[in-house]
Amino acid sequence: MTCDLILRIPFTEEAAFINIVHAMKEIAHGDFSGVMRDQKFRTERYPEPVVWVQTTPVGTVKRKYVLWGLYEALKYLYNEFIFAHSHFTLLWEGAEVGGIGLGTPQAGHVPEYRTIGTTTHQNDATTDAVAMSEDNQSLASREITNKATTLGLEAQNANLTDLASRLSVVFGYRGGRPMDKEDMFIGILRVFISAAIPPSNQQIRFHWAPSDTDDTPCKFTMASAGRTTPPFLQFFWVVEAVARAADYLVANDRYQLLSMVLKVDDVKVGGALLFHRQSASREDVTSV
Repeated sequence: MTCDLILRIPFTEEAAFINIVHAMKEIAHGDFSGVMRDQKFRTERYPEPVVWVQTTPVGTVKRKYVLWGLYEALKYLYNEFIFAHSHFTLLWEGAEVGGIGLGTPQAGHVPEYRTIGTTTHQNDATTDAVAMSEDNQSLASREITNKATTLGLEAQNANLTDLASRLSVVFGYRGGRPMDKEDMFIGILRVFISAAIPPSNQQIRFHWAPSDTDDTPCKFTMASAGRTTPPFLQFFWVVEAVARAADYLVANDRYQLLSMVLKVDDVKVGGALLFHRQSASREDVTSV
């Protein structure tokens, strides 16, 4: 992945994180191996930076490339200590496959699809690990049942908003070892990448955790309530709950072990923990 620093218009790390989170949430609800077109994302709380997705000249880009790219983009901003208007060119096996940007497109204009004066940023170990975890999934067995893959954008957003309104999440801090803000932010983005691979309506019957392929201190685990009748714990609810957890952490400016109880239509379907890999006890992890 390459990066252009187009204009040094600064924004906060919290704004970048929250808008990336909500972009990844929307993208994760679609087919992981499917494609998307040009799109922009931002939240009411943080109008900037706008997160935009650019396609290649063929008009589409694979969602998985965008998800991986947004994860690497936030890591790049932290590594370089630069939170400013940036454009990233996405490369797969040396070929350009799309682009993403963070900043303030003038009058809503997305810059022309090009790469000029780039600095190269690659994290082959992380990218390869994510790709390997994808290979472990049987692409042929995935049923594309998520309505977001067939509806128009406006109908899609309305449908997902109505569906998400059925979810309520109860958060609670459990103390434990405080974590660096950066570690929690990166750990949360890792959850989106893993949770985006299965279909949104796939049920989690027991426990689930993202593929643990790196040394990110922030970890996540989830357990089903073991229901035998609907509603069930499904990946759609996982993605929604993690996005809300990100909002909760930033709003409270407190970064340590966080528990969450997920309820759909006021019925408990599961629980989860965001925790430091060295501080959570076995009881903490198994009690969600």
